[in-house]
Amino acid sequence: MSSLTAAWWPRSRGLASRLWVSHRRHRLESPSSSRLVLFVDPDTLRDGRHDWTATTHVIRELEDRGIAVVLWGNETRSEMELIQGDLNLQHPFISENGGGLFVPHGYFVDRPAGGRDIQSYDVLDFGKPYHEVAEALHEVARRHECPVVGFSIMSIEDVAREHGLSLAQARLAKLREYDEPFRVADSEPATYSRICSALRRVGYRCFTHERFHHATGVADKSESIRTLTSLYCDAHDGHVVTVGVAMGPSETCLLHSVDIPLVVQSADVDAARLAQKVPTARLIDSGSRGWSEAILEALDGRVGR
Repeated sequence: MSSLTAAWWPRSRGLASRLWVSHRRHRLESPSSSRLVLFVDPDTLRDGRHDWTATTHVIRELEDRGIAVVLWGNETRSEMELIQGDLNLQHPFISENGGGLFVPHGYFVDRPAGGRDIQSYDVLDFGKPYHEVAEALHEVARRHECPVVGFSIMSIEDVAREHGLSLAQARLAKLREYDEPFRVADSEPATYSRICSALRRVGYRCFTHERFHHATGVADKSESIRTLTSLYCDAHDGHVVTVGVAMGPSETCLLHSVDIPLVVQSADVDAARLAQKVPTARLIDSGSRGWSEAILEALDGRVGR
């Protein structure tokens, strides 16, 4: 979750900022060079911190090298928009574990086929609508007599208390469009398994993220990444190199979907197991400086071939 101290792009930058961005894109995205795209979870960028102070200058370095930093994570659209503003990013982003791909109007010359036009985005949906997911979860829980507590019935105060958020942050976290975070009242693992099995039978699935389980209609979390990569390829005649940075091998869908998979070293990362699951993945140092240097080194080697 992002700090609420930063707002959307500062209005004072105005037309000059938009012209600078347009010139910069033209300069860095020439047909003779590859478009470089980094897929990364905001939690990885934050590196456990509560703000973006240590990350902002690194993001600027990546952007100056022509790398599009694409956020991909558990956050809602509203949370992602705030983080985009904090980091001054103007690229597409993917919300709620692959549920929705949000492409700013005009980002690509050709608008994405099959997208819906909302506010300032073309949106590609990969999950079922939130109200359908929440209804399915609670119907399954009722039918199987497995009480659950989901975001849809939690107050803003409850969400803030459960996640250690401010009320403003909790309000953004509740603005869900694709998946329902929930807790099972019964702590028995078999109860959660029973709910997941029942949801699968009606076309949904479950996963666990931090302290909450999630019910979702997203069949494949990586489909949104592959789709956005395809859009970049169409826009740049196939000259695209993708990088994915993950905190651990659990995000194999991200690591398998990119050209250069990178995993931040930590006590939770088993190098041998990672090599089995993602043979091409590289272990990199933690901290924004560590992974940024690894990204640039990997790209220099790949693009310089």
